[in-house]
Amino acid sequence: MIFRYLEVFSIIMFFICIFGLITCNNIVKSIIFALMMQTAVIMFWLTIGRGSIPPIIDNTALLDNTSYIADPLPQALMLTAIIIGISVTAVIITMLNTLFRKHLMTDWKAMEKAEDEAFKESLYGDHLKD
Repeated sequence: MIFRYLEVFSIIMFFICIFGLITCNNIVKSIIFALMMQTAVIMFWLTIGRGSIPPIIDNTALLDNTSYIADPLPQALMLTAIIIGISVTAVIITMLNTLFRKHLMTDWKAMEKAEDEAFKESLYGDHLKD
């Protein structure tokens, strides 16, 4: 069956994204890894609730083996997670746009250094800068 190892694939994809978030210095790559991690979680939950029979069955159906019935709860929850994820992605991209317009860079460490210098300048002025 084609969907046999989707749970394993989504778990591996999740941990690869965590590794990518820890090791990358670029903000754009961090956003991409976070979105891929969200996709891995959604894929995991949807593969848990999969089945071949729709959950709406009539009273005359005999339920000999209920493991083939699809669970609608993970599907409904993940639909909500997808909608929330889209809005969070829009906010993240807006924040990235604002940061890029202010600092003209997308590197975490360089931006932190620029923020530290700006903070020191606001505290001590130009004459006491390192």
